[in-house]
Amino acid sequence: MELHHWAHRIFTADCLEEKLFTPSGGLKCLTDRSPGSAIPWRSPPRTGAIRVAPKNKRKRLPHPHSLHQKEMRIRCLHAFANHELMALEMMAWALLAFPEADSSFRRGLAHILMEEQEHFRLYSQRLENMGTRFGELPLNDHFWRAAQEVNNPLDWVCAMHLTFEQANLDHAPFFGELFQEVGDVESAELMQTIFEDEIRHVRFGHRWLTKYKPEGKSSFEIFREHCGPSNPAVRAKGSGFQVEARRKAGLDEQFISELRAL
Repeated sequence: MELHHWAHRIFTADCLEEKLFTPSGGLKCLTDRSPGSAIPWRSPPRTGAIRVAPKNKRKRLPHPHSLHQKEMRIRCLHAFANHELMALEMMAWALLAFPEADSSFRRGLAHILMEEQEHFRLYSQRLENMGTRFGELPLNDHFWRAAQEVNNPLDWVCAMHLTFEQANLDHAPFFGELFQEVGDVESAELMQTIFEDEIRHVRFGHRWLTKYKPEGKSSFEIFREHCGPSNPAVRAKGSGFQVEARRKAGLDEQFISELRAL
């Protein structure tokens, strides 16, 4: 199966079954001989239970001190599942938007997309174990707004891997500790799995930032310049700034220091 066709199938799907489709045999069964023509961003279709809710129906993440309540933990996990769904939709679009990108960039992105599909499945299964199905709470389109500001692979790695995914280096262990404190061991373990994968995803982003950035400026300068107005660099961090995780992801000390200072 062509990588282009797989990505198109996911991006244009309006149901979960198709958005989670992976060919039998995984990445090794995907070829990239015909990457197709670049397509502009448009909001991917969603119907039924995965439809994006009107703004007046959406809910914020609950306060960390409320997670002793099961319904608040469910709300958190439901939001995180939607983050994964939005991320995989956007990654499918990136494969369609940048057909001329380096082949190793495209295959690396496809591998991460498959991991995002698995992250969604893990969250969805945890929700079911807690008595809720994905789509029973209102969904937002937060990540999608950043896609409108992405015009090239450098914009992409800064917006997705070095902002949304880098922030998870802080968010995942933060919420993992909170779940652990209230005795929700299963959810805490899930957050640890996400955390470990995000280190590799951020490493991917930094690798391509280093490759694509022009000479004469630091990685952090280029990163800030390629973060759009709706997704500024400060969103690349959260509570409990994880320095060591960022080092494991390959970020240089200047990058880490300047981000921490924002």
